Amino acid sequence: MKAFLLAAGYGERLKPITDTIPKPLVPVLNVPVICYSLMLLKEAGICDVMCNLHYRHGQILDFFKQHQYFGLNMEFSIEDRILGTGGGLLKCREYFQDGPFVYINSDIIADIDLSDLVKKYDSAHLNGSLAVAPSSIGTVVAQGDRIVNLRNLLHTDRKPEYDFIGAAVLSVDIFKHLRSGYSDIVETGFIELAGEGKLGFYEHGGEWHDIGSIESYRNTNIKLIGTDYIFRKRLYTATGMIPQALSDSARIDNAFINRSVIGEGCIVDDDAVVEESVLLPAAHVLSGEKVIRKVVIQAG
Repeated sequence: MKAFLLAAGYGERLKPITDTIPKPLVPVLNVPVICYSLMLLKEAGICDVMCNLHYRHGQILDFFKQHQYFGLNMEFSIEDRILGTGGGLLKCREYFQDGPFVYINSDIIADIDLSDLVKKYDSAHLNGSLAVAPSSIGTVVAQGDRIVNLRNLLHTDRKPEYDFIGAAVLSVDIFKHLRSGYSDIVETGFIELAGEGKLGFYEHGGEWHDIGSIESYRNTNIKLIGTDYIFRKRLYTATGMIPQALSDSARIDNAFINRSVIGEGCIVDDDAVVEESVLLPAAHVLSGEKVIRKVVIQAG
């Protein structure tokens, strides 16, 4: 089975971080977030991956080259103009003509078993299956074993109970619903499958994390500080990278650090205080400075 890995977006809600770092390379526990998706793909035995790129695509290509493409058979679809989640997939239609494929975001941090997701898709005999998680403020409505509404785009009196968490298995039938040019796959492909009664779902009962905004990015890093050894080992086995709160290249003097993530090349001077914060690479906290519940791009 092949996979479509989405990595073209601007990461607008993560500005100013994404002014210089494309969202797929934004570090979470000092590991680029795209590596968490690569781990899920490799654990499911998926080796053939098409990745779409647009914003700062050169940095992402260099990253993959530096890591020998993580042992995957990678191909890249570079979009001169950004095509969105739907148009970007449609551009790669020929690559996926041999059967169902996995669709996965490059910023997904969730302990999803993609093999189980594929099995659920196979057993449902539908044209798609979305990974969802329970949510009190969700956007996905399910009835029985089908998704019947997303983002309230179809008429229904049922309340949303789930969120789509960025992974799916889709049949080639999705392509007849997608539009050329810029388009959103939810508003074209997914909602059309739901309206036809051909969209199923896989309920993820474990943890999942969103880094869509600066505050959710900070919260995710802090929550993951206590990640267990097994998860860290899995990520290392898949990517050669170890999630850690303190980068080996950081320099911390006589400072107070509490529940924080300190990035590569960071410097924290004497008598500084850093609590529940994230210091991105090369940030500098000056002597006596207090950094409390912040994301620091540059300081000092």
